[in-house]
Amino acid sequence: MKNTSTLLASALAALFLCAASPAAAQASITLYGGYAGTSGIDDATSNASADVKNGATFGVAVGLPFDASRELQLLYNQQTTTLTPGGGAAPFDLTIRHLHVGGTVFIDRAVGQGFYAVGGVGVTQFSPGTSGFDNEYKPSMNVGFGYYLPLGDRVALLAEARGYFTLVNSSGGFLCSGGCIVVLKSDTVTQVEAKIGLMARF
Repeated sequence: MKNTSTLLASALAALFLCAASPAAAQASITLYGGYAGTSGIDDATSNASADVKNGATFGVAVGLPFDASRELQLLYNQQTTTLTPGGGAAPFDLTIRHLHVGGTVFIDRAVGQGFYAVGGVGVTQFSPGTSGFDNEYKPSMNVGFGYYLPLGDRVALLAEARGYFTLVNSSGGFLCSGGCIVVLKSDTVTQVEAKIGLMARF
């Protein structure tokens, strides 16, 4: 929890420093809804792949202009899903939360026109909804691309595809505390997400 709080404080500080510039009047906020699939988690006992159910996601992003074709971005994204560990263990709820600092780049265009690349780095929290498992906090990154469709001077519709890559590097202790029945392992947890966003500028 301490790592997440430190990252959030640093990200907000960076955004507030940027907001001191005259361009801050063009800040934006985007609300996202999407759908994601997750892979890369295995049962340490059976070596079988754990089944992480595909499901809906939601998120919010705050953007600030950096230059004519780039924006800074603070992104929060969340998925609540179900994880079936395998080996006869009962499924349980799992919430995956990302907090990333990054940005968008419009290739050969000004901000707010057509296709763009997007990415960021930060921390991912895995929060199991059952006893015997602890929350896990791991470093992560995201990369993707999108299309920006203006609906007016201050409103736009965004369509994005992103991949989230979380570095777990666990040989047999991921999402497990003392006395748990099943032990999960992973090197990298991958999520692939398609999402739609509604952006407002102010």
